[in-house]
Amino acid sequence: MVLPPEDKALFFELYPSLIGFAAGHAGGVAGVVDATSFRKAQLEARAQARDYLLDHIDLIQDFINENPGQFREQELGLAAQWAHFLRGNFIVERDLKDYTIFLATSNSPKAYGVLGLNEELVDILPPLPAYVTAVLLPWKGQIVCDGLVLCQSLSFGSGLRKSFTESYRQAKADGIIISLDPGWKPQPPAPPKLPKTPAISRFLKKCPKTVDEFEKIFGEPRMDMGLDAAREYSVWTLDGQPLLDIDYLMIYPNILRHQVLTSTPKTNKSRTSPWWIPRNSTARISNLNPAGGCCINLSAHGARCGEAYNPAGLL
Repeated sequence: MVLPPEDKALFFELYPSLIGFAAGHAGGVAGVVDATSFRKAQLEARAQARDYLLDHIDLIQDFINENPGQFREQELGLAAQWAHFLRGNFIVERDLKDYTIFLATSNSPKAYGVLGLNEELVDILPPLPAYVTAVLLPWKGQIVCDGLVLCQSLSFGSGLRKSFTESYRQAKADGIIISLDPGWKPQPPAPPKLPKTPAISRFLKKCPKTVDEFEKIFGEPRMDMGLDAAREYSVWTLDGQPLLDIDYLMIYPNILRHQVLTSTPKTNKSRTSPWWIPRNSTARISNLNPAGGCCINLSAHGARCGEAYNPAGLL
C-alpha cells in the first residue's frame, strides 16, 4: 500500500526541504546543500544527507522556526513528528493488504506495518524475506519508509525463514505496530470468533423431554417403530451390537433439512470409530427424503430425546 497522491506530493516537498536545510546548516553533506541538490544527488549522497539530519534531529525545530519553504503550520507539524523516527536493520518478512511487515528481530521481536511512498515496497525490494537497513517515519498516524533503503544481498535457508515466521507470529500476538506517534500502543489481535453452534447441538438443546411434547411441536412422524423393530433400525456399533437401548424410533424427514449430522463417541477426549446405521436400514430411511432427513430416537420412558441423524449423510 502507498500514500494517497496528495500525501505523496506533500511528503516529497517537505522531506527534501528538511534534509536540504540540515545539510546546508552543516555547510554541505556529500554535495547536498539544499532541497534542489538533494533531489539531483545520487542515492548514496541522499542517504548521507538524510543520516546527518537524523544525527542532528534537533535541527527540525530550527527548520520549523525559520520555515524556509513557507509551509503551513499543519505541514510543519508533520515534520515535527519525524523526531520520532526509527532507524535500523529489519527483515521485510511479508507483504499484506494494508502494509508491508518490517520485522525487528530481537529478544522481543516487533512487527511494523509500513507503507510505501511512490511504489509498493514489495516491488522495489528483493524477494522476501529481505534484509534491509531503512528509516521509518511517522506520517498522519501511519508509518512510511523514506525510500532510501539499503538492501543486503543475502539469501536465507529454510531454518532462518522458519525463525522469521515464528518471530512474526510472536510480534503479531503483541499487536502490529502501525504508528510511531508518542503514546500510541498496538492493539492485540482480536480473539478468534467461536464457531456457530452446530445445528445438532441447537436442536438437542431445545429438544422436548417426552414423546407427547415432541409431537406437539413437530407433529406426527412420517414413520415410527417400536420394540424390536426400533432396535433393528437404530444405531449399532461396528462390532454389530446395539449402541443404545432404543425401543421407540420416530422418523421426521424435514426437521434438520440438508444437514449432514453424524455422531461419534469420545474416549479420553479423542474420537474413535463413528457410530453407524445398518445399510439396509439407512437405505429405507433415506428413501423417505433423499434430500436429507432426521431420525429421532426416544426411549420408552420419554426421558431421552438424545440422537439426531441424517441417514442420507451416512450412505
